[in-house]
Amino acid sequence: MSVTGTGSHAEVLNEGVAGLAGRYDGWILDVWGTIYDGGAVFEGARSVLEALVARGIPVAIMSNSPRQAMVVEERLSGLGLSADLYSVVITSGGETRRHLIDGLDAFHAGLGDRVHTFAPDRFGDILPGTRFALVDDLSDADWILNAGPAGDFDQVDVYEDRLAAAAARDLPMVCANPDLAVYDQGRRKIHAGALAARYEALGGSVRYHGKPHVPVFVRAAELLQLPLERLIMVGDNRDTDIAGAEAAGMASLLLADGIHHERLLKGTDLDISALESFLAEPGAVPTHVAARLSW
Repeated sequence: MSVTGTGSHAEVLNEGVAGLAGRYDGWILDVWGTIYDGGAVFEGARSVLEALVARGIPVAIMSNSPRQAMVVEERLSGLGLSADLYSVVITSGGETRRHLIDGLDAFHAGLGDRVHTFAPDRFGDILPGTRFALVDDLSDADWILNAGPAGDFDQVDVYEDRLAAAAARDLPMVCANPDLAVYDQGRRKIHAGALAARYEALGGSVRYHGKPHVPVFVRAAELLQLPLERLIMVGDNRDTDIAGAEAAGMASLLLADGIHHERLLKGTDLDISALESFLAEPGAVPTHVAARLSW
């Protein structure tokens, strides 16, 4: 069956994703909310990865984590997902670091040498090896690296004074994780995207790396050596996974049991009426919807 969204239709999958395997040449899977949520790997995700690799279908793992790809690879390995179950890992932190090191555009090449970050002890693997020096005092900084809050359960208002001071100086911000929030085993945590959104509201300028911004999807297509229109993005977040895929001209699969579970699920089942209301609201419309990821 299909559900009408804002100007288009989403196909509802009732029996897993096996029927999609022949329709797309490559798959991109989100991590948090799709493969796991801070605990064990979802068994449905494991079965999908195993089935895709068995069919020779390349998979990119794409995370808005503000860490280098190898950190996510190590985490997946520790959870029992070996590297032979995917072709490449792409992270927001890795893309941020790549742009900072290589000065891939005029914005990154023009950044001053001194940078302030909100969580120097929590997300420390973006800046080492770059030309940038970390400064503790915001007044000494040329720009801000926003990789996320310092505390697991910090709220945006903790950073209000620094955000306002930086906006008053018109400091550029680089956001290495566009996510507003995630659920960590049922607990909601804000991420760098929430701080960036507040900074923009205060008049600050932000350069983002990661979903939903198109360059990270272009990068995935380059690494998979496939055209964007032959890829499908699988994720649980309409505002990042689905919106990014739509902007990049890709197909997408929205999983209802992730960030939007309170709205889209009735018990463990997909609530079709709630889904129709959800997709009628402004926003990207997925190509497919499923209650959860399973083969």
